[in-house]
Amino acid sequence: MNLLKSILSGYARHGLTAAAGYLLAHGLIQQADQQVLISAGLAVAGVAWSTVSKLIQEEELRLARQIAAPQTPEGGEQ
Repeated sequence: MNLLKSILSGYARHGLTAAAGYLLAHGLIQQADQQVLISAGLAVAGVAWSTVSKLIQEEELRLARQIAAPQTPEGGEQ
């Protein structure tokens, strides 16, 4: 999971840098805004990654509890 996180954060960083460079080249933002845009994008990406990671972990725990719970027949009779 650490390797995947590292790879995805690298892609996000390069994608945001490319997007900011495009906006800068076309005069849509100024040079000073480029750093702010990249930082804000990385912050949003970090929050999104954390949320997805927590949701996946929660689902894995739910499935593990479901598997570990003893199965009883319908009606409670054994």
